[in-house]
Amino acid sequence: MTPDSIPQMTPGYRLHPIQDVVLIPEGVLELSGPSRDILLEVDGKRTVREIVHHLAAKYEGADENEMLDDVVALLGRLAERGVLQG
Repeated sequence: MTPDSIPQMTPGYRLHPIQDVVLIPEGVLELSGPSRDILLEVDGKRTVREIVHHLAAKYEGADENEMLDDVVALLGRLAERGVLQG
């Protein structure tokens, strides 16, 4: 996953509407911290960089460059687990 990737949820995987989990074919994947907010922004249309820009506007005082590194790392881990494509 790179800042210019356009992530999307893999078919068959979905973010639970209330709980901080992703429903996966094998069960559930628990989310921690701001992971849910990040995944809510994943729409298959925007780049990781665009997602981070939008999130940084929501979190006052957030360092967009630092946030970009963290979001790329998180989305990369989720892609490795098959949750995301892009």
